[in-house]
Amino acid sequence: MSTAVRYGPRPPQAQVDHEIDLTKAPIATEAVTVTYLTDPEIVAAVLPRPLEPADEPLVRVQLQRVRIAGRPPFGSAVFSVAARHNELRGDYPLFMPQSTEQSVTGGRETFGEPKKLAHIELERSGDRVTATVDRMGYQLIRLDGRVTGPAELPEDQVNIEFYFKFLRAPDGNGITDPHLVYGEYHRHFELLDNIEGTLELSESPLDPVADIVIRQIRSIIWCRRRTVQVGRIAQRVPQEWLLPYVHQRYDDPAPSAEAAAPDAQPARV
Repeated sequence: MSTAVRYGPRPPQAQVDHEIDLTKAPIATEAVTVTYLTDPEIVAAVLPRPLEPADEPLVRVQLQRVRIAGRPPFGSAVFSVAARHNELRGDYPLFMPQSTEQSVTGGRETFGEPKKLAHIELERSGDRVTATVDRMGYQLIRLDGRVTGPAELPEDQVNIEFYFKFLRAPDGNGITDPHLVYGEYHRHFELLDNIEGTLELSESPLDPVADIVIRQIRSIIWCRRRTVQVGRIAQRVPQEWLLPYVHQRYDDPAPSAEAAAPDAQPARV
């Protein structure tokens, strides 16, 4: 009697990327999003070519609970700076912590998203909202806030995120096949509330979000929305453009605590 070997070859109809299938169905999300201003030179310093700074040095921090059909619910966060590619405006994520391995591997290998495993909490109890990201023994992000009232629901919209899809070369000599990817997020909002609160960014040798200093909080909002994600390659990128920034995605195996920046201070809106 023969036994199917599940590591063996699959027929053509089974050779599909299920990550693409999952993101085509609406992704249900509850999220708190903070938008703040930082220094223009900070944004300019973190953007690989061909990306350029947007008109304002805006930073967006999203902490969210995500439900995708076929997967258990998971926590997700996106820490990004405003950028542009030619005339297209969007966000460039520096840090995309996720609470499950499936979300990390699918997003990194399919879209090139800079995802890492982390512990994420998001709670709303009455008018109180708290959210945290913890990773490798450090609490990196903490939000505390109070809902102050409803905001006007926006029209359906498409938000852009810029990713770089590549792998480190196996011989240690650079990276392989780098491309700039557009991540298009087609969003329908069901609920939107304004929040008053504080955001704290704390020090870590592996995930230095504290370097992206908070100068002025523009807004904090709570939302419930549904999203369809579409990814496409925009252009091939010379590896020398990305090599100085590879550490944004991969943890340094021997981080230096001596390079730590001062602790960030909470900002209030």
